[in-house]
Formats: sequence, structure tokens, C-alpha cells
Amino acid sequence: MRVGSTVLLYNTRCVQSYHWDIMRPLGDLQGVMDSLEEYQCDEVAIIRPARDEDSFDKFEADIQVLRQLRTMTPISFGGGVRSIEHLLLLKDLPVERLVFSSAFITKDYELLDKVKNLFGHQAIQCLLPIRVLNGDLEIFCSKKSEYSTVDNIDFSFIKSYANEIILFDIISEGKHNQFDFELLSTLPIENSKLIITGGISHESVAVAKKNGLASVLIDNKVLHKEYSIASCKHAIKLS
Repeated sequence: MRVGSTVLLYNTRCVQSYHWDIMRPLGDLQGVMDSLEEYQCDEVAIIRPARDEDSFDKFEADIQVLRQLRTMTPISFGGGVRSIEHLLLLKDLPVERLVFSSAFITKDYELLDKVKNLFGHQAIQCLLPIRVLNGDLEIFCSKKSEYSTVDNIDFSFIKSYANEIILFDIISEGKHNQFDFELLSTLPIENSKLIITGGISHESVAVAKKNGLASVLIDNKVLHKEYSIASCKHAIKLS
């Protein structure tokens, strides 16, 4: 099982997020990635926390920062990729996988077909920001800036395009060992294709391994020494 981290890129700078709401400054992208390389991260998902107010100019500015990145760590990138015009800016970036969220929720065949043709099926990941509210499972659609119940999500469509699925427990984001593993039993997703993030720390990493998940992505707090990648990998060995 891979052990990585999420990095949020907002207006060309990295931020630390809590509960899908509060964002605090974290530093420049190269500095954050240099720290994660020291921790021997298996992978890093760089996500733009885009909402409906996102603009193409903001997207392009973040792409320029990403284009200048120097790292040996495998990178996934996504957030706000909503058109062919956005997609064409992603060519020749230092990334191995592309992450899409709204495109899967709104079933954007045209965009995902283009991604598949340009980058291949193995490069596509689906991000599902999920929460439990009053007993109902809801998934956030950034493009519409609203939640949909999980019953409205076409998982067959997701499986046909996504090589892996990132399940983001937004209620647990920024917490310690709070990822809601009950989510795994309520969604029709193969564990071997599943990546989880949001409230991931030592104990939850060990549980993820026992469940046969593909990967875990530790929240931005991974930059704190006590939540380092090395210590989480050690937790896997003990499980």
C-alpha cells in the first residue's frame, strides 16, 4: 500500500485546510514538496480547492507554479479542470496522474474522453469529497458549489473512466485518526482501487492496509514531524 500526502494549492500558494472550510497559509509549493521528499512520500496529490468562483486566470497562474516544480516524487494534480481549454494547459507538466471531481459527478463525457485519449485511462483519478449529514451520504460538486446525495452518483460511469478513486472525508479533514471507515462499506467501490484521505494518521493507516486499499493520503498536517510519512509507514509494518 502506498503512503502519500495531499497538498492544497490556492492562489499559487499552499494552504492547510480544516473541515473543507478553514484555510491557513502553509508556504510555497516547492518548499512544501522539498519537505515531503525528505519524508520519502510515495506520492503527492496536489489539489486546487476550486469552488464555483474559480476563474481561468487563477487556474493558469497555479499551472505556472506547478510547471516550475522540481521533484522526484510522483505527482497527481487536479482541481478546476472543467473544459478542454483547461485540459490543454496540462500538457508537459511534471505529473503522472490527473484528478477530476465535478467531471465525474456531472458525467462530462466529452472532457473525460479527451483526457483518456491524451493521457490514457491509467492516468485518471476520481476525487469524491464526501460527508455524512443527518444520516445521508452527500458528495460535493465544486462546479455547482452544492452537495448531491450519493444516490445521484453514477458509480458505473466513474468506474468506466477512473483508474483509481480518492475518497475525501471532508468532515474529518485536519483531524487525527478520524477517517470514517464506515464509508467503505456503503459505496460500490473496490478497495484495491480506493485511495482515502481526510483525518488520516497512524492508526487509520494500519486499518487501511488491513482493508487492502491502494493508498492513503495524509492531510497537510503531514509536515508536522509527529505525522511524518516515515512514522506512518512504520505503523503499516506493525499492523
